[in-house]
Amino acid sequence: MKKLFLFLVLALFVGSSVNAQKGLSFGLRAIPTLNWVSTTDTDSAFTYSNDGTKIGIGFGPSVRYKFSDNFNVDISGIFTWQKFGFSIENQMPDNNTVYSATEEFKLQYIQVPLNFNGQFDVATDFKALINFGAGAGILLNSSRLVTHGTDYSTEYDPSIKMLTFVDIYLTAGAGVVYDIEDNLHLSLTVQYNNGILDGWLDNKDTYPQLVHDLNLKHKNIAFSLGFYIDL
Repeated sequence: MKKLFLFLVLALFVGSSVNAQKGLSFGLRAIPTLNWVSTTDTDSAFTYSNDGTKIGIGFGPSVRYKFSDNFNVDISGIFTWQKFGFSIENQMPDNNTVYSATEEFKLQYIQVPLNFNGQFDVATDFKALINFGAGAGILLNSSRLVTHGTDYSTEYDPSIKMLTFVDIYLTAGAGVVYDIEDNLHLSLTVQYNNGILDGWLDNKDTYPQLVHDLNLKHKNIAFSLGFYIDL
């Protein structure tokens, strides 16, 4: 992944030097997120459901290459902190007891999204923006909190590894770009990021008392505020 990132950045710099037009921009992005998961039972007596939407935050640098007045591509390196949670319920077969719990995770990722952008004039110094792309997230840290009904909670435990190391997602969004100066631009984009890989490890042998069969995919809505300067 690091080699791919370096290759893409190098390609952007080389392309900029070959073309006569000034197409390379450098930016910084701040990205609040609303995070949740989709849950699907695979072979389990338990019922799972998403436990609400959690707030996250991310920030990092971005490199953008402008192909024409209306189209460009950007790649970013985003450090992001996220949360998600899901609830578990099971009717015990031998009595009327209902087992219920919620599991909440704190996550730290480095994400590398690649976006293709279209920008179109709508007013003086303002452009409408649409984009789509894909990204990869590398899990740096995670911790887990279990709450059993309303009785008691554990503390966040960073030692239990229950999530996959890599997340792949598709993204699409829209927004607006404001040209502060000829070479300085402010962009505000709302993007939907849809995880396409199962994020749940098969740890039944390692943690049989904790892990049940589950297919889990990360999703979020990201509000991206970026400042770009043309180089």
